[in-house]
Amino acid sequence: MRTAAAGVKPLPIEQSAAWDAFEERFGRSTFGRFAFSKGGKRLALISLVEHEIRGVKFLWAKKGPLWLRSQSADNEAALRAALKAEIHKLDPKVAFIRLHAKYSAPDLHDLLTTLTYDRTVVIDTCGGDPEKILAAMPNDGRRAVRRAMSRMEKAGAKAVDLTGIALADFAPLYEVLRETAQRNGFSIHPMEVYWNMLDALGPEHARLFGVEHDGAIVAWVLVLVNDGQACQYYGAHSHAAREVLASQFLDFWSAKVMGEEGVAGLDLMGVDSMPCPNLYELGINKRRYAAGDVEVDGAWDLPVLGPVYRALVVAKQGRALVRRVGSAGRRAGSAG
Repeated sequence: MRTAAAGVKPLPIEQSAAWDAFEERFGRSTFGRFAFSKGGKRLALISLVEHEIRGVKFLWAKKGPLWLRSQSADNEAALRAALKAEIHKLDPKVAFIRLHAKYSAPDLHDLLTTLTYDRTVVIDTCGGDPEKILAAMPNDGRRAVRRAMSRMEKAGAKAVDLTGIALADFAPLYEVLRETAQRNGFSIHPMEVYWNMLDALGPEHARLFGVEHDGAIVAWVLVLVNDGQACQYYGAHSHAAREVLASQFLDFWSAKVMGEEGVAGLDLMGVDSMPCPNLYELGINKRRYAAGDVEVDGAWDLPVLGPVYRALVVAKQGRALVRRVGSAGRRAGSAG
């Protein structure tokens, strides 16, 4: 994968061999890596990892396929048809394939689980030059970062590189994430998911940056790096972080560090769009750091075993109905 993509497109870390070590921590293995060719030309590469949902096997090509050239709707459809046939031949138990596509199509379905996005924001790292990074931001982002700089300086807060910390030192950071999730109403993974990402990928690919205030880490971000690209996978900030505007400064500081290390852009991993309205609140904040959105390929489910996939969809709809009925009952009971 790395050799085939070299000099053509940067290889996302999720499609690289480095990602295997992280997946293996959870008992998942790489099903296979494939090249798609047409007319004697290699057009795309794809790496698929084995997953399971409710006892049903599926394959996940996170950030894949990687298109090297000619990503037309017809070529995307041809790749899916060839991949579906090949996977079914290699393993008839695979129910569906989760992969990314630029163009919607009848054979693609909305995801059964997890969220996707088709737009993101990338901070221009400007070679790590702070003033150039600020100049490349919209006015409100530039003002926000400068306010954060002033507030942090007055309070004695500072940005720190936490890459390579021990598991015991990561535990307090997980509590910051737990606080963030409770405050903002989202669910989080068990601590081992975040720790294993750091530990399995290692300092070459997984960086951890934070803001220290009054002897504690009040905000942090986990940044993944591969093939000259960086993306901010996870982040959290406590109530205390708001006092010094730590999050506003940390995104800027992370981009500066990445620029100093030769990375051209820091991807903030998803903003809202018409098909993905759920990221609206995050989009408001992220768009302060870049002049415009960047289009990316959204994720879709590609059924291989149609009846099995439809059964999963029906089961999901049933669970959603139960939750709605239960919620309505609780509201009625409260009103009574």
